[in-house]
Amino acid sequence: MTKKNLSDTFKVDNLFIQGVPDFFGQKRAAVQLALPGLAPFGLFDLWSTLALYSLLDPDKPEEEHMTTYTELLEVLQFTRNVSEALGGYETFDNKDFRLVEETLHRLFTVEVSRQGQYRVKVADKKTGKPGKGRPRHHYVEFRGRILITLRYIYPPEVEPPDLLPATRRKNVNRAKTLNGELAPPIWKRVDGPKPKAIGFRFHPDLVEGLKGENIGATTIPLRLFGLRKTFGRNLTATRLLVWALRQTAQTMTRRLEGLAKELNLDAKNPGRNRLALLTAFDLLKTTGVVENWDTFEKDGEDWVTFTKADDWHFARVAKAKTPPALPAPVEGEKGTV
Repeated sequence: MTKKNLSDTFKVDNLFIQGVPDFFGQKRAAVQLALPGLAPFGLFDLWSTLALYSLLDPDKPEEEHMTTYTELLEVLQFTRNVSEALGGYETFDNKDFRLVEETLHRLFTVEVSRQGQYRVKVADKKTGKPGKGRPRHHYVEFRGRILITLRYIYPPEVEPPDLLPATRRKNVNRAKTLNGELAPPIWKRVDGPKPKAIGFRFHPDLVEGLKGENIGATTIPLRLFGLRKTFGRNLTATRLLVWALRQTAQTMTRRLEGLAKELNLDAKNPGRNRLALLTAFDLLKTTGVVENWDTFEKDGEDWVTFTKADDWHFARVAKAKTPPALPAPVEGEKGTV
């Protein structure tokens, strides 16, 4: 087995990953409603959150970080097109910029909650650090927004919009909360100049695992984003992909019905779930995430066994790479996000 290049990986908090089946569904809802079975986020919101995790400083994940729409589209491997308006330069479509803006606003607006029993090392009462010995089942709860900070950043000499009077700033947040309450504002200046970047910060509970606390983190190769176009519209395959990366064992065996439940698939359609899971495993093998997989019957139930490929298996949390520098702006886009 060749040695993995850990500089080409990043970490994602396991508390976030555990919530993926409940929080991220098939479609992006323009209006968020607290309805049973309706995930508050779409699959593109999931890919965008993973991209944000990849940009964090692994030594200071709890701090505010800066990015741009351009950088996020680069990480997510969107395709640039030639722009006649920019004299033949390549840039992303306006709809792509809007797509990223809308998902960031949702991640900053929609509040979610999750709780469950996880095997963790309970913190020492005196030091607050994870205790020694084997992990034990411990109740873990999360409630809040995925992003607790989202703001547009202007050049140092420009007065930020949150300090301006109401007539000189505007709230650009159009996302909806689950209960219909007023969404937190995201301010922009009414007049120029345009912002140069976006500042974002994760909820503290969703980065504790990156520091080896709570229920830990999962190491993921950056090449994951090359799979976005293949998996992006397949709900079951995307959930299975993230779930498989979370597992610390390289070879696993699971009852299909139990796996469907873990992935929060519709319990009323077991036959459809089986077909969707088998199709998803085929996709994982085709893309090289899974080396092999097979099904078998045991005690009248369907089971699946699979082995992750070496390049997609990281049994332990490893130190992630330092985020890359912001890409140089395309001519005609200077000073914009």
